[in-house]
Amino acid sequence: MNKMVKTLLAAGLVGLFSTASLAAGKIGMMQHNQSDSFQQAMLKGAEEMADTLGYDFMDASSNDDPVKELEIIRNFAKRGVDLLVLGSTTQAAGIAGVELAHSLGMKVITMDSIQPDSKAEGQVGGDDVAAGYFAAKHLAESIGGKGKVAINKFPDPIPPSEDRVKGFYQAFDEYPDIEVIAEAGPGYDTIKAMNWTAAIIQAHPDVKGFISIEDTSALGIVRGIENAKMEGKIHSVTVVESASIYKELKKGDVITGVFAMHSYNYGALAVDLLDRLNNNRPVPFIVKTTGVLVTKDNVDENLAYLNFD
Repeated sequence: MNKMVKTLLAAGLVGLFSTASLAAGKIGMMQHNQSDSFQQAMLKGAEEMADTLGYDFMDASSNDDPVKELEIIRNFAKRGVDLLVLGSTTQAAGIAGVELAHSLGMKVITMDSIQPDSKAEGQVGGDDVAAGYFAAKHLAESIGGKGKVAINKFPDPIPPSEDRVKGFYQAFDEYPDIEVIAEAGPGYDTIKAMNWTAAIIQAHPDVKGFISIEDTSALGIVRGIENAKMEGKIHSVTVVESASIYKELKKGDVITGVFAMHSYNYGALAVDLLDRLNNNRPVPFIVKTTGVLVTKDNVDENLAYLNFD
């Protein structure tokens, strides 16, 4: 059995792969988008767990529209949804969205980050601070423990991004000869990230490293470094895995490490917790999944977690 699966099962989540539910129902899942591999993997995990447990399952994306988020919750209720997964990077995963869902008779699990003031019945997410820390530590070692580095994050202060950046700084603080020269938020946009990278290299031709909080913009960073003909001279590390990022990692020219969050497990666990609630069983308020630093040495064994297709 794979090490990651062993770790997940050892967390005490004995119901994760149960084969039958005592009482089926309808599960709805809303995400802020479904365009990137991280979100797609969460969706696949939720779909497959719902099917295993015998639930009707429906999903929707708000495309980052806060008005549409609340409309989706209302539409789910009209369609008989009584169990709801809310992606925590949606604004509706905050107090307003959870309260609306509760007023419509739904039980709610939020997914993708941990928020201490959440009003949901439970939350599933990764340890984003630790993910950021180990990713940044690897970048620091990749550039010899010294030099200028730049940080890419989301433009909006959502919990996963802020927590990963916090982890970046915790790691960089251990290397007095590393200087953070830029912290910007081109967001999950490959072209914007590529142009931002080009601007950083032009302003700081001696920059040694880039680190990103997610994979889509990380690809833009790679392209920016390649366009500047700086492969092998500038290294990059990212949090969040994808098939495209692993392809770049295997090449080994720019990307030296990826901290994989294994987001498939987020969706599966969220549905498992809803099943527990539906059967009047207690659930933990916070469930954190595991992750792993992926390098060129172990990239092939981690491809098994890419349940995107």
